Amino acid sequence: MAPVSHFRGRRGGRAALAATSAVAVLGLTACSIDLSNLRPGGGEEEPSPEPAEPVAAAPLLENALADLAAYPALTATGQIAETVGSSEVRDASLTVADTGATSGTIRANSVEADVLAADGKLFIRAIEDFWLDQGVFGPDFDDFNENWVRSSAAQAGLNPSSTLAPPELSAILSAIELDSEEAVEENLDGTLTHRVDLAGERNQIWINAETEQIQRIAIEELVPEGAETGPQVRLDLAEADTAAVEELYDGVIATAEEDLTGSRDARIEVGWDGNPAMNCEDGPNCTWSGTVRDAGGDGSGEVTVRMDVTFTNADIGEQTCDDGGTLEAGSTLDLSCSADYNIVSSTQQTYTIDGEAQLSTRGLTGGQQEDMLAALAEQREATLAGGAPAEEESEEDEGN
Repeated sequence: MAPVSHFRGRRGGRAALAATSAVAVLGLTACSIDLSNLRPGGGEEEPSPEPAEPVAAAPLLENALADLAAYPALTATGQIAETVGSSEVRDASLTVADTGATSGTIRANSVEADVLAADGKLFIRAIEDFWLDQGVFGPDFDDFNENWVRSSAAQAGLNPSSTLAPPELSAILSAIELDSEEAVEENLDGTLTHRVDLAGERNQIWINAETEQIQRIAIEELVPEGAETGPQVRLDLAEADTAAVEELYDGVIATAEEDLTGSRDARIEVGWDGNPAMNCEDGPNCTWSGTVRDAGGDGSGEVTVRMDVTFTNADIGEQTCDDGGTLEAGSTLDLSCSADYNIVSSTQQTYTIDGEAQLSTRGLTGGQQEDMLAALAEQREATLAGGAPAEEESEEDEGN
């Protein structure tokens, strides 16, 4: 018997209504007498404050970016959108190490999700509503709810490892040309800063006048090296202290050890390509064959897919088999497995065998977990020592 496919409809968009009101206020005006001319010195005009000396933007920005590149980790708090002009703006609060290791949260449509990145891999943990809002479907969708799921940059809104790791962010910002040679003195949330205007319609960096560290960035398109597009961001930045760095790595390592091997993968919508076939010969010896594909057509990377098949007969019981492989975005993968009841009888018997196949994905295999833990241990030591090793991304992880 062919497997039954279940389809979920995407939830409609959520609308928020805002009510506004106007209040009329009656103002009372009183007369006052200016007695300042009766005081000694009265009547003399107060001297105008001297205008602030102009600050050259180039050396100020160069020093701030060099400082940023040397951060062991940073905290980033604010808003992100996947692309310029995107209707979905997300709140983000992230801690990102110089190696790209990341922990934090994003909030989309009032639904908060945990974010974790390590060893070039990005994971999200959220309730089912988050995934429905993303239009994500898959054979193991029921396992997504409140569990870690391997995700793409599009689903998170950005890839923090390639955009917000301090050396990466510094390099991206350095590649944007200045729009003005002078920085503008500006009060930012009660702090004196120098605003540096970069090329583009809304590219600006605010540098703390006292610490000379970057306090806020507003960038239309934060494009990582080798990519064509990037997220739009407005983020407050701060250097993370040693305690925050240790907390970041301890949390990421614990999650990698305990939770990620059971994770699923949402980067590709896995589905059957046509109808799978089931054939049984004497034995009974039954084979299940089928082809899976990128059913969404807009997946990224490559996903580990597993097929578990159960053959059933009320009289002779069950037999199982499985097969698996790697499905690349936009491609197909052939799967096949067999189970032999191997019944020996002096008389010929006929059996009706039912078959059912279940597809699932794996966000992290056992081998990948070992590699991740080894990399995190090395990166943690290097970050705390003040010099993170360069993270080598495999081909499957680029842009994911």
